[in-house]
Amino acid sequence: MHVHAHLKPFTPARQQRAHASTPAAARLGGGGNYSGGNPDPPRLIIPGQESGSTRPGGRLVLPGQPKGPGPSGFGGGTAPARPGGGSSLDSAPAVQQQFRPPPGFMDSEGPSAAADEAADPGMSTDEMLNRLRSLTGHWYDLAKYLPALQRAGWDAMSIEEATGLERKTQNVWNTAVQVYDSIRAPGVLHPDALAHYDNEGEFLLYELRFLAVRQRAAVAAYVAERNLSPQDCQVLSKAVKEHERRDGRKEGFTESPGDVLAYKHYRDAMECRRKDEIEACAKRGLRYADSEEAIAKLTTLLGEEEGGRPSIVLPTAILTMLRMSRDELGFRPLAVAGSLPGASCEQVLAAPKVSSEGVFGNFTVPAHGVQHEWVALPNWSLLTLAVHPVALMLRNCIDIPAIRAASSAKTEEDMKRMTGQGVLVADIGAEIESLQPEKYYLGEDASGEVQLMTGDEAMAAARVLGTVLFVCRPPSRDSQASSTSELMSL
Repeated sequence: MHVHAHLKPFTPARQQRAHASTPAAARLGGGGNYSGGNPDPPRLIIPGQESGSTRPGGRLVLPGQPKGPGPSGFGGGTAPARPGGGSSLDSAPAVQQQFRPPPGFMDSEGPSAAADEAADPGMSTDEMLNRLRSLTGHWYDLAKYLPALQRAGWDAMSIEEATGLERKTQNVWNTAVQVYDSIRAPGVLHPDALAHYDNEGEFLLYELRFLAVRQRAAVAAYVAERNLSPQDCQVLSKAVKEHERRDGRKEGFTESPGDVLAYKHYRDAMECRRKDEIEACAKRGLRYADSEEAIAKLTTLLGEEEGGRPSIVLPTAILTMLRMSRDELGFRPLAVAGSLPGASCEQVLAAPKVSSEGVFGNFTVPAHGVQHEWVALPNWSLLTLAVHPVALMLRNCIDIPAIRAASSAKTEEDMKRMTGQGVLVADIGAEIESLQPEKYYLGEDASGEVQLMTGDEAMAAARVLGTVLFVCRPPSRDSQASSTSELMSL
């Protein structure tokens, strides 16, 4: 028996409807398992949940916690496998990574607990505020109360209002106590030198905050020995950093605080030009120098060396040296071929040409150009590309009909703005293949004089001498021009 079924063509629309009628779990493999056909309904799988899967759970394993009965160490064991759902994961349990924290990490008596105990003064908030208010004790002991109060919720403004201790002083204490803790260890500093900082020593140690720990002990001992002021401590601290940056040992100054200060005055003397200032810096440096080489180095800056021999004295005359910019060197000398109107064709064509050479733009005027006038203009790109530029002086720009027409001066204010001298620059060496109406040219009229003509007017001229590059004018006295291009435009 033959059954004939009416088959419809399989189209993308039918495929979309087929997917819409199929459960999402079935399309993704059924029930969240690896293979399709599982009739279990879809459900949310949470890490660590006993889902019945052969994959290990996501429970967190803590050090020292007993593991589950399962072979896997990730979730304390695995759940029983589903019937028919065997996998290679059942026979290959994951390998547990034996993590061992450092000793004392989980112990309350570890290093962090010891640090917290040292930072905790063991007093109530009111007691700490009372001590700060009455300043009972040394400053470095009182400074330990500030972090404890901040942990209790007191900011610098609240502490100042409650105790009268200014925020600036709080900042000095917080910084200086760190320097004090770095030099108070046994054997680092002599007890007498350390006792020097008991009274108002915070302002001295505050200036040593930028020094390395290995540098603070020697500097603190020197400050206590010389009884330096906070300003002197600041100078000494900067001198230590400068000596380290410039490596003053190469110039004969050791790392002792005395040589460091001597090196500072030695550098000051090298920057002076007057003899009396050099000798004054050298004498100040000799008061601090410790090593013999440093003393000899400073002695050479005085009038005599040891033994009465004359030393090398720096020159006292002032020599000014300037580094020029490219804009200051950029100029182009142009020969003046007369004035407009009034210049003849022979004058324009006889104008000499010079070229600049070298980094400073040196130029030599030819013998036949000595009698000519010359004008120096900025070396604009138009002048750089010109073959033989010449200059024509304009007594009054408004008297030239072509300039007056090009400027579109209509009002009295416009006429006043165009009044004044100018310089017309033309290139008489460039080849003119064809006359262009949008350009200006120097042409010879019927009387033999040079005139400023447009391209259309130059077609009727007897001879065309060259192309006009631009007309420049001096800076305006009444109003400042917006840019150089405004001065160059016709």
